[in-house]
Amino acid sequence: MSRSLPLQSVSAATQSFVAALQAPCRVEAKVASPDGMRLLCAVEAVLGAALARPATQELVWLSGAPQPGLHVLRLQAFGADNTLLGEAVHEFAG
Repeated sequence: MSRSLPLQSVSAATQSFVAALQAPCRVEAKVASPDGMRLLCAVEAVLGAALARPATQELVWLSGAPQPGLHVLRLQAFGADNTLLGEAVHEFAG
C-alpha cells in the first residue's frame, strides 16, 4: 500500500521560508518521517534553486515520526556569525 507524501506541501513551505530570508550562510532542514529521504530531496531541490548565493545546507533525516502518519519539517537559517535568521516548523499528515 503506497502512502501519500506531502512533497508539494514540503516544497511550498521551504520556498516560503527561503523567500523571507536575506543572504543566509547556512540553512538547516530536519525531517522527522519514515519517508524522510524523499522529503529531504524535495527540500534540497528548492534550496538549490532558491538561494541567491551558495549557502551551506545541512539536511538531517530523523527516521521516526512523532506520531504515525505525521511528517515534521523544521527549517532554520543562520547568518555569517551563526545568528539565527529564521525558524519554521511544519507538520503534515500523510
